[in-house]
Amino acid sequence: MNVYDFDRTLFPGDSSIHFWRFCMKRHPSVLLVIPRATAAMINYKRGKLSWSGVMQTFFRFLRYIPDISQEVEAFWDKKLEKIHSWYLNEKKSSDDVIISAAPEFLISSAAKRLGVRYIATVMDSKTGIIDGGEECSGDVKLRRFTEEYGDAEIDEFYSDSYLDTPLAKMAVRAFMVFDGEVKPWNFENTD
Repeated sequence: MNVYDFDRTLFPGDSSIHFWRFCMKRHPSVLLVIPRATAAMINYKRGKLSWSGVMQTFFRFLRYIPDISQEVEAFWDKKLEKIHSWYLNEKKSSDDVIISAAPEFLISSAAKRLGVRYIATVMDSKTGIIDGGEECSGDVKLRRFTEEYGDAEIDEFYSDSYLDTPLAKMAVRAFMVFDGEVKPWNFENTD
């Protein structure tokens, strides 16, 4: 089994931001979240708000979208082609698992279209509220993976972030992905 982070690993950029921009063009009212999202980011940088709190504030834009499922499908109709070719041409397998901090409602469609499994942040697609208040990031990724797959061996793990070191350490081989370029994981940078 190979396990992949999604944003900036398989998909170039942050799929949540790309989705917001996509929705903004079709539903300009999503711009109304900018003041609160900006304030949330400032509070995060000051240590007064968690990253999950920032995500929940940002995803308030979902309240302005009449049919989230329809928007997600239209988004991936246009954006799935952006998945890095190194994955599509060389690695993709039906037992792959995508594990992402992005919301499940957004990742699920991409994963289904790619024919792979997924684990992502459980978020209400109408309100942006994260179930349990934890995004699927860092140690939470490791916990969610082991809850779902037990002690299954990870042959290869791919990510763009050293925050994913807990999963990288579980893998037989781990790789960092920068701008679509795959390199062996440097565990010296993670201590």
